[in-house]
Amino acid sequence: MTAFEELGVINELSQAVFDVGWELPTPIQSEAIPAILGGGDVLIAAETGSGKTGAFCLPVAQVVWEQRKELLEPKGNTKDIPKIWQMNMADRDYGVAIDDAGLNCQTREAKVWHGVRCRGGVHTKGKYYYEATIEHDGLCRIGWATLGSSLNIGHDSLSFGFGGTGKISHKGKFDSYGESFTNNDVLGCYLDLDALKIGWTKNGKVFPTAFSLPNTFRDPSAALHPTITLQCSRLALNFGDAPWRFHPPPGFVGVSKSMPEVQSWYSPLTKALASNVDIAKTPLCVVLEPTRELVNQTHDNLSIFVAKLSNPPIRCRTLMSGVPIREVLNMLEEGTDIITGTASRILDLVEDGTLNFAGLRFMVIDEADALLANKQTANVIHRLMAKLPVATTYGNRVIVCSATLHNNDISQFSDRYMRFPQWIDLKGMDSVSENVHHVVCPVDAVSDKQWIRLMHEKDSKDLLEHDHVHDNDQLKIGTENKETISLGTKILKGSYVLRAIQALGIQQAIVFCRTKQQWHTAIALHGDRTADERADAMKSFRERLDKNEDAFLISTDVSARGIDVKNVPYVLNITLPDDKSMYVHRIGRVGRADRMGLSISFVATHQEKVWYHTCQSRGRGCFNTKDVSQRGCTIWYNEQKLLGEIEEHLGVTIGHVDSDFQIPTDEFEGKVIYGAKRTQSVQFGSHAPSLAASVGQLADLERSLQNSYLLAVAGHYAKIAKQVK
Repeated sequence: MTAFEELGVINELSQAVFDVGWELPTPIQSEAIPAILGGGDVLIAAETGSGKTGAFCLPVAQVVWEQRKELLEPKGNTKDIPKIWQMNMADRDYGVAIDDAGLNCQTREAKVWHGVRCRGGVHTKGKYYYEATIEHDGLCRIGWATLGSSLNIGHDSLSFGFGGTGKISHKGKFDSYGESFTNNDVLGCYLDLDALKIGWTKNGKVFPTAFSLPNTFRDPSAALHPTITLQCSRLALNFGDAPWRFHPPPGFVGVSKSMPEVQSWYSPLTKALASNVDIAKTPLCVVLEPTRELVNQTHDNLSIFVAKLSNPPIRCRTLMSGVPIREVLNMLEEGTDIITGTASRILDLVEDGTLNFAGLRFMVIDEADALLANKQTANVIHRLMAKLPVATTYGNRVIVCSATLHNNDISQFSDRYMRFPQWIDLKGMDSVSENVHHVVCPVDAVSDKQWIRLMHEKDSKDLLEHDHVHDNDQLKIGTENKETISLGTKILKGSYVLRAIQALGIQQAIVFCRTKQQWHTAIALHGDRTADERADAMKSFRERLDKNEDAFLISTDVSARGIDVKNVPYVLNITLPDDKSMYVHRIGRVGRADRMGLSISFVATHQEKVWYHTCQSRGRGCFNTKDVSQRGCTIWYNEQKLLGEIEEHLGVTIGHVDSDFQIPTDEFEGKVIYGAKRTQSVQFGSHAPSLAASVGQLADLERSLQNSYLLAVAGHYAKIAKQVK
């Protein structure tokens, strides 16, 4: 049995793991894989490069395969469905709370309607009735709906509602009816399938027929279920198993007293059929990623694992912007089991009805802190979560993964959407891997004035391109004018980067900067590039790494989080990130796969003027170099302050290196070859002679101590023997 099989991974996936060269699970995989396989919601936090993606991809692939296999077997859709007359936890909006008895429902969210449907419904014939007592005044509608209708009853052709303002609703049309109702009123809902009529009562007063029904509602496929829609209200329901507050009209019985042959019960399959959904084609798992690059990376990992699974095969698909809609429709028509995509693209397809979540088993949100930190993306996530089935045959589950979980956004999300989640946090606060050395190179344009010479040399001007943020400023060369020193800082940074490349013999590196600079033999990766261009850039960069060719990836923070590029020996930070946690993500691009890496940050000692686009074009064609306080698109960047925040965040003082880039050698590790695997042997050459005498003394003391102990023991037993005699 392999180490992964001991975690519960099936043999087929264990073979896939062996094929990709994983011998032992990482700590996060050892904790997360059994937790996900065991059931329940899970939050995973681990540092960059810890195997977090594999920690959820492996168990998700296994559970999806097992569930799909069960669904396709003849007995897969015949699980015992509870036949209890109560409101359905599995057929409700997230905002509805239901008590254990299933007869008391409440929602506290104002301005948003939330609905819930009863497990049971009736069809064909008979006269049926149920009661709803208003226990907390708010807005509500009470009525009937088929499984195929919206939970916002009265807005489609398959549901009928009566609201507190004295209005009945059907197909989105509202008409006056009966009387308004409020706190402590008791509403009765009657359904006459013999005469095909629906009506309501209030505190025993019977109102006339509200709707006449077509014959289609006698069909079992159009069974009508008691359904309510609430907005900051609370109701208590009685389907006939408790004494009535007010007796139903003559000839009507409680819906719970209906004959079994006219009853219809909820199941994911019956709901899918009522909604005209082929549940075998709907996804069992959706994985949300913040970028196209991460979508492809996670999809590739899943594809490697599911390739070993058959009978049935698992279908993995990607959904991202830029893919023709015809191609997407064809893919969904063929059916899918696992979808990896961006939240906005998936939401578009769900809202227009192209993608259905009827059979969803898993919702995995990767890099959740990044997704939820952006208000626009967070809104998309919340809208998408509202589209999920609250429960399925096996129970809907949410898995949240990130390099950072310690923030309010994650806590609020878990409180709202997750049920007693298991937190797996092997990371704690941010820290730097022991495989990463990181240093700071100060850039002082006041003391180092070589930038003045460089900016006037033709060759240097062609080579050291800057961001043109000072093109409209009055520069005063030779003074300590703020704008002038800022320009000097930019030129010096370019010069220092080239000097570092030459001094350290750097052939492969990721260079992080704020703007789209591209110099040296390099590949650019930034937000203004199309998805295909970014994918091509990453592919080209990986190919150059594999061939051990010169490879420089110049990037904004697009690739700072989650991109898995192995064997990169160096990271060069032209500017520090304004988010201290992003520093860890940046330098985490090196030191992966147990290989040593070096990060050098070029930190200005004086404030630097940088672009900060607030314009609608987000920088495209923008030349407004005024400060944001003057409605411009620039700010003054204080890297000394940012460096202090990073050091405080990490709890360390980052070492400095001069512009000659003589990296200090660790006295125990000796000379480090960046990009090579970390040596397991410690070099003691310079320490052995000085320690020899001390080690000899310790050996003598140990020998003396052992002799004393043996003599004491011998004396003790000799004394006992003498007493016995």
